[in-house]
Amino acid sequence: MIELIVSDLDDTLLNNQKQISPRTVSALKQLQKAGIGFLLNTEREYDDVKPILDAADIQCDMICSGGSCFFNQTGKQNKASYIPAETLPPLLRLFGKNRIFYEIYSTRGRCILASKQAYETYLTGEKIPGLLMETKDFEITQEQYDTLIEETLFYDNGELLLKENPEIVKVVSHSNDIWKLRHLKQDLEISFPDLAIIGESPYHIEVNHTDALKGIALQKYIKQQKLSLKDTLVIGNGENDYSMLALPHVKSVAMGNAVPIIKDICEYSTKNNTEDGVAVVLEHVISSI
Repeated sequence: MIELIVSDLDDTLLNNQKQISPRTVSALKQLQKAGIGFLLNTEREYDDVKPILDAADIQCDMICSGGSCFFNQTGKQNKASYIPAETLPPLLRLFGKNRIFYEIYSTRGRCILASKQAYETYLTGEKIPGLLMETKDFEITQEQYDTLIEETLFYDNGELLLKENPEIVKVVSHSNDIWKLRHLKQDLEISFPDLAIIGESPYHIEVNHTDALKGIALQKYIKQQKLSLKDTLVIGNGENDYSMLALPHVKSVAMGNAVPIIKDICEYSTKNNTEDGVAVVLEHVISSI
């Protein structure tokens, strides 16, 4: 019997309007009423996810920042895995050597070790074009863009950044220059074998603590909750979901819009995120109780 359902957020639980559809909200509430656990396992930070759940009147446990941080449904942080502070300076120097702009994510939010003008140049010249190559229907409104800039912490001094943000969750870059990112990934894997180097697509690279992987984090959560992998169902769509979908004994479900490698490893499939694919799975589980 399924005791826990785990879902990715973007392009899985969320539709293309970045919302949880009414059908999915209804199915989630029925699921929780039936006593089946629901866990969100996402790359996003807690502060990005909470407003989405609040808008849908949904409460659940979360694994955020790609496995770095655990939060219960009341928002209390239970566990975290950070990039060691002494590792960050040489890590950032390698990004600089490859002439790749980066975003640093701490428990306080998004940090930029550059000017606002330089960041906006990166956004319009590399990140947004890279996201458009990665996801054809990607769009960002002027309001969303302005909010992104407003919520970013800017620093011109690395020591001050680390002093005010000692808990570094990940370092991320998006670019439409895939060769540059590929070369950086090779350099990072050689220079930092103890870190997790992830490329969700050719236009994206992310560096985390080795424990900050969705699969490792999910295993720890299941052990903590005294559940079992065989009674766990996992839903995802992207390469960063691979580590949790490939766990032994879990029932793995690929979204209809999943990338090929995810469809290949999953036992089951559902409709895409614009067709309430997660709701279809939840309704099936509820009907089988």
